[in-house]
Amino acid sequence: MNPIHLVDNRAPRKARWRTMENHNRSLVSIQQLRCFESIYRLRSITRAASELGLTQPALSKALASLRTEFRDQLFVRTPSHMEATTQADRMIQSVRKALHIVDVDLRAGTTFDPRVARRGFTLCCSDLGTLVLAPSLLAYFRANAPHVRLRVVPPVQIDMALGLAQGEIDLVIGAFPELSSDVYQQVLFSDTYSCLVSAQHPRIGKAITLEQFVSEYHVVASATRSGHQHSAVERRIIELCGADGIAVRVPSFLEAPPLVERTDFLLTMPTVSAKHFARPRVLRLVDCPLDIRPLEVRQYWHQRTHHDSAHLWLRTLVFELFGRSRASNGLPFSN
Repeated sequence: MNPIHLVDNRAPRKARWRTMENHNRSLVSIQQLRCFESIYRLRSITRAASELGLTQPALSKALASLRTEFRDQLFVRTPSHMEATTQADRMIQSVRKALHIVDVDLRAGTTFDPRVARRGFTLCCSDLGTLVLAPSLLAYFRANAPHVRLRVVPPVQIDMALGLAQGEIDLVIGAFPELSSDVYQQVLFSDTYSCLVSAQHPRIGKAITLEQFVSEYHVVASATRSGHQHSAVERRIIELCGADGIAVRVPSFLEAPPLVERTDFLLTMPTVSAKHFARPRVLRLVDCPLDIRPLEVRQYWHQRTHHDSAHLWLRTLVFELFGRSRASNGLPFSN
């Protein structure tokens, strides 16, 4: 008589059921974990499916499997978004660690082939950084890395050093001198400052003097919360012009040019970005009369991903697309 059969029969009914249940339990796949993380972050089935390149039925099927596996709804639909349950909140950090192990730790030292790779990169940069960098990156991905995805997060909504250390961010791009010592950096290019004024400005033509600058009203886009180098320029303008000289503050540079276009206000901003807004007979670009040190735009990454082939590919691509000097090397950050 089969001894295994005898043991099974002798087991209490509840124990036999538990053994069968564990045996039949499905394995959670990496793809299902990606689905979970994407829904958790985006709070939307539609947006998560689009990000992962899946149909909504396929994503819903993966979510149904996870709900069965963990015996919890995980996400509950509300009128505006998918709300995470307490169980999902408990799971998210472990899921992200697991994905980091698969996407980074296990791939360290392996060859990264962008033509067939299926993975995403997360960049952290300002609204102006997105305006200048994202179109070229996306065009390159489309032509040479069709399955590579890009996600952009603003610096005001995330702790950049912590995000790099935990793998939530792959690269920070901008001018952030306060990033911590375990972050590497590479200079991409240096930028000057210019002023945007209305083409119909009654007092300013093709140039502006310091006296004119101080006497005019200004639009200020605040960068203080993000630790961007521009915050020093912001303080300089307020020191020279006084609080009364600031006509309006806006949280983003993208919101500022329309205000200048329809008024006689001035907007001081990095030249490379300002050129995107200057238009004949609408907005004029003039040299800024302030003595401001050049803005050094850099890419920053964590030492944990310094030797990872996928990260190296991304950093090299960013430098080739936007670097002004190929002699720049990535070095540990120092003040």
